[in-house]
Amino acid sequence: MKIRLKTNIHLRYMKKIENIKTSWNYSSLAKYYDFRPDYSEKLIKKILKKIKCKDNYPVADIGAGTGKLTKFLCKNKLIVHAVEPNDNMRYFGKKNTKSFKNLNWSTGTGEKSLLHSNSIYCIFYGSSFNTIDYKEALKEIKRVLIKKGYFCCMWNYRYLNDFHQKEIEKIIKSFIPNYNYGDRRIDYKKFLIKEDFLADVEKVNQRFSVEINKNNFIKAWESHGTLKRNCRNLNQFNEVIKEIKKYVKSLKNENIKVPYDNVAYIAKLK
Repeated sequence: MKIRLKTNIHLRYMKKIENIKTSWNYSSLAKYYDFRPDYSEKLIKKILKKIKCKDNYPVADIGAGTGKLTKFLCKNKLIVHAVEPNDNMRYFGKKNTKSFKNLNWSTGTGEKSLLHSNSIYCIFYGSSFNTIDYKEALKEIKRVLIKKGYFCCMWNYRYLNDFHQKEIEKIIKSFIPNYNYGDRRIDYKKFLIKEDFLADVEKVNQRFSVEINKNNFIKAWESHGTLKRNCRNLNQFNEVIKEIKKYVKSLKNENIKVPYDNVAYIAKLK
């Protein structure tokens, strides 16, 4: 397959923009975000194989955050365009990926990425697709992808049947009885199949576990955007975190084994 790149890895086609707005503000959460688990490298390799992604293919990571997905794409020798609207998140993302030469960072959103039209082989969303305006984002996906290009969105789901997660759920729901997990847990396959410009919609997933220090596990919760949005205000968010901290600190072992389901949805441009 011939890949048509209008630019190289440098910023020739990217224009720096200011004041890009998003309803999900991670400015105060960014410093804790790296304590959250990485994605499953096994799943990412599986996805790249499914979409026949090869060395030096141009891909985009939209809502790249602190570079959790970005770094895996870079490791697989792809040309990566990391797009992130939040200055704080982008700061940590650049810091975490500074060793990679096959990467550029830019300011943009899922609705306005500022990537060139027909320039990207696969557009990825790591824990970000649920934070954007779907209608506008789908237009942008169609514009940015090359012919027969690919789309992939993914999330790490907390495995709620795990003992520790059950205890934490009790804490959360003692404060927020009608806690809303948000769009991140909906079945995106049903959603994407309805789009007439997409084909071969598929759901793939991988369960994995991470062993994390108790203090870092608490810090990871301090970056939880969905929890924060469910709270009435910052005071309630801090109270929930305080109770989670109390529970985690009571555990005997210094490290906790935490299971996750890395869930992804793939589709191909017709």
